[in-house]
Amino acid sequence: MSDIPIKVNNLSKRYRIGLKEELHDTFVGSMVEWFKSPFSNYKKVKSLSTFSNNGESDDIIWALKDVSFEVKRGEVLGIIGKNGAGKSTLLKILCRITGPTNGQISINGRIASLLEVGTGFHSELSGRENVYLNGTILGMTKSEIDKKFDQIIDFSGVEEFIDTPVKRYSSGMKVRLAFSVAAHLEPEILLIDEVLAVGDLEFQRKCLGKMEEVSQSGRT
Repeated sequence: MSDIPIKVNNLSKRYRIGLKEELHDTFVGSMVEWFKSPFSNYKKVKSLSTFSNNGESDDIIWALKDVSFEVKRGEVLGIIGKNGAGKSTLLKILCRITGPTNGQISINGRIASLLEVGTGFHSELSGRENVYLNGTILGMTKSEIDKKFDQIIDFSGVEEFIDTPVKRYSSGMKVRLAFSVAAHLEPEILLIDEVLAVGDLEFQRKCLGKMEEVSQSGRT
């Protein structure tokens, strides 16, 4: 694996705010707008995918702008910022959930991510089935997952409910199993959002210890 698993150059991401609500002072004005709305709303929706050359407008927000960094193999990087700073957007771009507006990213290695409660789980499947589903998505064989299965369940602490559909799990149970799956199936890159805040303090400490172990093994 490359010594630079993650490299980001001049990354930017912009969003356009949706349709604006227009207020009307009179009943007649409201009725006129009602008849016009199919045509005016079509124009507005069409314009949502169109940006000006400089990308500046009252209805455009930049979640990220000109972000550059690299993460070395085995390195642990924490991103700190206030709400709306673009932390989650950055992680979604790194996970290929959404694309950047400008800039480039280079990812070298398999990624396991834990961005939101229940991410990567099929709610109708049991915990056991979801473990194998996630391992398969990461490119692992059944025998490879079998070797890790007991460790995953033991770490998560949900062994009593492992054959219960995930839709019956509490948020905390989902996070415990999801983190255990992500950390034990040996991806080269592990991306985690603030979703661990859902878990209790003891489990958070357990997760931090596991992340340190992942880092010492040369993973990022």
